Amino acid sequence: MSSSSEESYVRSDAGPIRAKKKYRQQFRDEWLQIQDYRKWLTRDKKSAYKCICTVCESSLISDLGAIKRHSESAKHKLRLPGLSHVRTIDNIFKSQQRGSDDDQRKITELKLSAFMAEHKISHIVMDHLVDLLPKAFPDSKIASNIKLKHTKLQAVINNVIGASEGECLVEDLKCVKFSIMVDESTDVASVKTMCVVVKYYDSNLGRIISRFWDLIQIFDDKKAGKSGDYTATAEKLFNLIIKSFRDKNIPLENIIGFGSDGCNTMMGCHNSVSSRFRQLCPGIIVIKCLCHSLHLCASDACKELPHDAEKLTRLIYNYFKNSSKRQAELKEFQAFTDTNIHKLLRPAQTRWLSLSSVVNRIMEQWDALRLFFDDKWLEDQDCQAIHILLSDHIIKAYFYFLCYMLPKFTRVNVYFQNEDPVIIEAHNKMTELYRELLSLYITPNHIKNTPLDAIDPTDSQHYINLKDIYLGLGVANQVSLPELHASTEEVTVMKQKCLNFIVKACVGIRKRYSLNDPVLSSIAKLDPGSCLSDNRLQSLSSLFPVLPRFKPQTLNDQQTLDDEWRNLILTANELHLNTNQPADVFWHQV
Repeated sequence: MSSSSEESYVRSDAGPIRAKKKYRQQFRDEWLQIQDYRKWLTRDKKSAYKCICTVCESSLISDLGAIKRHSESAKHKLRLPGLSHVRTIDNIFKSQQRGSDDDQRKITELKLSAFMAEHKISHIVMDHLVDLLPKAFPDSKIASNIKLKHTKLQAVINNVIGASEGECLVEDLKCVKFSIMVDESTDVASVKTMCVVVKYYDSNLGRIISRFWDLIQIFDDKKAGKSGDYTATAEKLFNLIIKSFRDKNIPLENIIGFGSDGCNTMMGCHNSVSSRFRQLCPGIIVIKCLCHSLHLCASDACKELPHDAEKLTRLIYNYFKNSSKRQAELKEFQAFTDTNIHKLLRPAQTRWLSLSSVVNRIMEQWDALRLFFDDKWLEDQDCQAIHILLSDHIIKAYFYFLCYMLPKFTRVNVYFQNEDPVIIEAHNKMTELYRELLSLYITPNHIKNTPLDAIDPTDSQHYINLKDIYLGLGVANQVSLPELHASTEEVTVMKQKCLNFIVKACVGIRKRYSLNDPVLSSIAKLDPGSCLSDNRLQSLSSLFPVLPRFKPQTLNDQQTLDDEWRNLILTANELHLNTNQPADVFWHQV
């Protein structure tokens, strides 16, 4: 029987009276066949008299009327469209026709979906595009038959294109060596996540490529309340990274490199993510993000300069940013001084090297700004501090120094953000920057006769005379102004602070980058120009000890590889090799 009965009694003066029987309805499997209910209704395994709505995660009594009322509720209707996002791939292209036109329609829908995903176009645009295509191409059956609104578009991207790309990536990582790059971030909803990117050589493209691997939520809501769930420790981050690869059966032997920013959790010598990778994958190459390192070097060095220089950039931007009237008035002064009409830039809080473009813009607009605030400072108190700083010749000398110094950091920083693989050039770029900074204040003989990693940037006995230190042409012209002839002490203090900036920057580079790094200095010899020069390596034997996870396992394979290297210079002319192309393209050609 599908129901059960219960009897209750009511006591009266004449004695107990037998009440009407009450029946409790049990769940019936026939309800799962009803079209409107079968997508979300299921049996409650804990009770035969209840059922569950999988969309709302609600428990219902086993009564057809109650189920119907729930299906018509606002809460259920609001959540029900979410089912369209979890449809199976087979249902996405469900169609009555099975022919060549239908196949072409599917291909077209896939291409449109890929286009929308690649160019990051809002999915709601597809609702209008699909209606437009039949009108734009009335003679096309394919355009008329396309059924691709934003709901199906998202399902195609997630369940077809995304799933297919993910499967291809998994297959690639199972048979190639790859590096891991990670970075943590907190989104606008205060959800802390960790993005994992893999970098490997794709033989089909002939290039080294970067591919998104996973976006890991660090604090899992399902495990709330357990101890340690809300601390992003190195052990937890490392386990999350490794789990993402083990879940896909990726061999950990294929991991050859790890890169991230230089925080202690990631790059500390002990009890960090990188130290755990070194234990799990002996011989792995661990590299800090050089862009982060250069940013920190420049930021620390800036603390040696007066705060007024950076303060001026923020005061000027804040004065103009929300006032169209002030900006319009400034344009008059820009036109009067024949200055380009450009907007003033905002100094970023988190990317200190953006100050380079801010300083350059202020120097470009200096004359127009000075005239503008000369006119305003008496009537507007907000202008007085800016007017004083713009009229200070020493402050302008600091700006000239920053215009000369900051591009040295930003140039290298931009180079390392190149999409082409530049790891081969990393060592040369960092040592060139370090040597260039040293040459500004250390005697040439000491730099020439001492190994670069043995030079102490804080050893003042090898310094050039303070008055002879080179700080750029802008500073030299500024301090030679007649207005500063009587301010020799202020000029001396300014030069000393600029010297402290350079010294602090050199100390920062030594601290964050190893000038005798065995890995980066060795692979620099694989640069296309170097490997075909007269000073090339005669044998790869010196690279095998520092790259243990790269080298062939057997001695015969190592010998074969070494023979190919030695014969490369003999066959270079026959191969018509171009050394001016990116390193991965060059070696793919080889």
